[in-house]
Amino acid sequence: MLQGRLAPAEALTGLRGGSDFFGTTTRAERRGDYFVLNGQKRFAVGSEGADLFFVYARTDPHAPPRNSISAFLIERAEGVSVEHVYGLLDTRGGGTGRLRFRDVRVPVGNVLGGQAGIGRGGDVFDQMMIAERLASACAAVGLGRAALEVAARYAARRKACGQEIRRFEAVSLMIADGLTQVDAARALNREACRATAANVSPGRVRGMASEAKKFASDAAWEVVDLAMQVLGGIGYTNVFPVERLLRDVRLIRIANGANEIMNLFIQHEFYKEFLAAAQPVGRDAEADAINAFQPEEKVFE
Repeated sequence: MLQGRLAPAEALTGLRGGSDFFGTTTRAERRGDYFVLNGQKRFAVGSEGADLFFVYARTDPHAPPRNSISAFLIERAEGVSVEHVYGLLDTRGGGTGRLRFRDVRVPVGNVLGGQAGIGRGGDVFDQMMIAERLASACAAVGLGRAALEVAARYAARRKACGQEIRRFEAVSLMIADGLTQVDAARALNREACRATAANVSPGRVRGMASEAKKFASDAAWEVVDLAMQVLGGIGYTNVFPVERLLRDVRLIRIANGANEIMNLFIQHEFYKEFLAAAQPVGRDAEADAINAFQPEEKVFE
């Protein structure tokens, strides 16, 4: 696979919805030194021509959700079929499809981590999602910057009412807003990547990766939309690439965890760290109020 001779595909999303990862209905029953896997996965990018499938399946239906799933490498063989290839708004080159597994025999050695990896699929998922969300965040910044440059160059050349349209305040403010959004997203991405490389606590990294993915993809969506507005009607055509960038960036707000789910991760990881601290880190801003020390006025229940 590392030599490019085998093509892989990731089969993560179950039929019941991608956000409910631990609710997967794909099951793997152990029988001695192998598992028998049954179920379906959808939106598996690359499935149309893949030789190997990276699949999450439930291996212990009685364990807590987090400990009930294992990650497998499954070769395309008897019992593995691509039953539908989706027509997508964009990113069409991946051969994204729905997979079905019928009584597929998978050796225990094909569990990521071998015997020790059984029931550790949740840990694999957490680590993979950090990388995938950061990659999505960085892709969003690239898309946003590309659209902004197309719009800025167009505004500097296109003339209306006797002058370049970039000299109209409405257009120049859209360029300024777009540039600010892209640069802010890039800065957040950089900090999240630095935290990951520095082995900061896993919870903090998960939160930062979620922040970066959410903010960068939302910002890119706004920036590409602004770019199309600057170009006007011609931006809606394929004479310029902005319409394609708009289709490209839309997926990032859904893939690798919808942005609404990112909000849940962000607040969860923040509160877990924030409330665990016995005392405020640094200065306690609550004490700055004139009547801060009036306990009878601070009613919480």
